[in-house]
Amino acid sequence: MKKRKGTSIPKALRQQSTSYSAPAIIRRARDFPLIGCWISADWQSDTPGLVQIIVARQQPDDNICFGVYLVDKLCLGLKNTFARANFTPERYQSEVGRIFQGKAPQACVPELAYQMIYESIEYAAQFGFTPHKDFELTQHMLAPHGEFNASYKLKFGRDGKPLFISGPHDNTTAILKQLEKTAGPGNYDYIVMPPPGMF
Repeated sequence: MKKRKGTSIPKALRQQSTSYSAPAIIRRARDFPLIGCWISADWQSDTPGLVQIIVARQQPDDNICFGVYLVDKLCLGLKNTFARANFTPERYQSEVGRIFQGKAPQACVPELAYQMIYESIEYAAQFGFTPHKDFELTQHMLAPHGEFNASYKLKFGRDGKPLFISGPHDNTTAILKQLEKTAGPGNYDYIVMPPPGMF
C-alpha cells in the first residue's frame, strides 16, 4: 500500500529553510511569522541596567530562528547580539532557559522588544558607541525601525547621565575616554568592577 503524502506543507516548502545557511535564513526572517518575544523580568529596573531579549520566528519548515539581544540601558546600548536558525521547538525552549540562566523571562509584545533595542542604540550613539557588529545580521529578526508603534516611555541612563558599569569584556579605558570626549567632564558616571576572582 502506498504511503500517503502529508498535505499540511508541500515538501519543497518544508525544505526551503534547510536548503539555506543560517545567515541566509536570518536575512529572510521578516517574512516569517513571529512566534514569541521574551525579555528580562526586571527590564524596568536600572540595577544593573542589563536587559536580555529574544525574538523568535517560525521558519517555513516549522523549525525556529531567533535573535538574542543584550541591551545596556545605562550607557552602551546593544552590547551583544547573535542569531540562530534551524532549531527544533524543543531545542529552542532549552536554549531560552540557558540564555536567561535559569531566571524566568517575561513574555512581551514585539513592540516593546523592538523599541528597547532601537532606542538603546540611539541613546548610546549620542556618546559615540555603536551596536555590536552582528546587529547587521540580527536586525532582520526585528521589524524595521520606524515601522511599529513605539508607545513605551523607556528610560536610559541614570539621573540624566550615562552610567558605565564595567563588565569583564569591556575596554574600560577606551570607554571612559570616549565618555570624557562626548559627554564631557562631570556629565557621566561610572563604576569599575573588580576582575572576576579578585575577591
